[in-house]
This record gives sequence, C-alpha cells and structure tokens, in this order.
Amino acid sequence: MDNNDYLKRWNNNKIASLLLTTFFIVSLIEIIAEYNQDIYLIWLTKPLILPLLLAYYIRRSKKANPFFLAALFFCWIANIIFIENTWNYILMGVGFFLVYRILIISIVLKKIKMPSLLPLVIGSMPFVFIYASVTIFTFSSLGDSLYLFLLQGVFTIFLGGLSLANYMMSSTKTNRILFISTMLFAINQFIFVLRFYYDDANLFQSIAMVFFVWGQFLLTKYMLNTEKQKNRYLIVNKLSVID
Repeated sequence: MDNNDYLKRWNNNKIASLLLTTFFIVSLIEIIAEYNQDIYLIWLTKPLILPLLLAYYIRRSKKANPFFLAALFFCWIANIIFIENTWNYILMGVGFFLVYRILIISIVLKKIKMPSLLPLVIGSMPFVFIYASVTIFTFSSLGDSLYLFLLQGVFTIFLGGLSLANYMMSSTKTNRILFISTMLFAINQFIFVLRFYYDDANLFQSIAMVFFVWGQFLLTKYMLNTEKQKNRYLIVNKLSVID
C-alpha cells in the first residue's frame, strides 16, 4: 500500500468515525426529546438518524448493497410517519416497516445457509414468546390493527428464528451480531406497543428508540462484516488460482 492509498483509507475511516459519532449524538438527543415529548426537537433529529447511519455504511462499504439501502429508505419513511403518533399514521408506518423487514430477510437469506426445520423452530421460540406476550397484554388496544401487527410478527419471528438458529450452528462474531440485532428489534416492537397500554407513553417511546438505534447499528455492522468476509474469500480464491 503506497502513501496515497494509506492517506485515502485514513481519511475514509476518519469521516466514517465522524458520521458514526454524529449518529449516536443525534440519536441521544432524539431519545431525550421523546422522553420530554419535545415535538420540535423530535422533528429536527429523528429524520437525521437513518441518513447518518446510511452515510456511515456507504463510507465503510466497498460495495454498498442496494437492497440494504432500499431497506433503510423504507425504514426512514416509517420513522418519519411514526412521529405523528396517531393510529392512522402508525398503521401506515407499520406498512413501510413491513417492507423494510421483508427486504432485510431477503438479504439475510442470501448471506446464510437456511437451517433445517428443527433449529428454526427452536430459534423462533423466544420471539414467539415476545409476540404472544405483547398480543395478550394489548389485545384490546390493538383493535383492527391486530392483523397487521401479527403479520409483522410473523416476519420478525422468522428472522429471529433464522438468526438464532444460524448462531447456534455457527457461533461466529458476525452471526452473534445478527442475532443480538434481531432480538433488540423484537424487544423494540414489544415496548413500542406497550406504550399504548400504559400511561407513561413517553418513557416507553424513548426506551423503544434506544433498542431501535442499537438494533439498526448492529444490523449495519453485520452487513459490513459479511461484506469483509466475502472480500477475504474472493482474495483467497484469486491467490489459489494464481498458485
């Protein structure tokens, strides 16, 4: 590596670190704004969270996955819609988030080997428990949105079972990151729905955002790790051919 390549790589890492730091600072401000119900500050910070993470991903990735970029876009739209905090807007946001979840599942399926039925069922059990608990506690509050909630639950349970089964079969750092990310998203949805059941909605909303921010960050780290592994695999193959 010559000096120019080293300098370029150092600059890229420096910008990526700055973007990631800004992402966490803006997220922290947004979480505090959620707790204080500061709508102006929420509108100022929440639309910036995912674009900052997306910019960090693009800066760190040698070849950004277009499906992941599209998934973040749909998730970004859902987050903006959720700011309105009314059932009609929430249902619309859940629809966009459902598209996001489907895209993420399609990405993960291309990166891992599909486990057999038994590990998949075992891996799904913790997520079934989470969604069953949410449904029992909030059945009367969900009303007509119950079916949309359960539909999203099916995709989340499948992704959770997939990630946990994959981690049980291959306990690598990358698989662990995916599993933790999926678990954080499941807990995020659990808390998000509970806020309609309890009086202290602001507290639940801010806690849900904490889980969302870390879940999304870890999912991005998973994407970057799998891309690095793929690049190493391609380099090893090329060296083997040369030999």
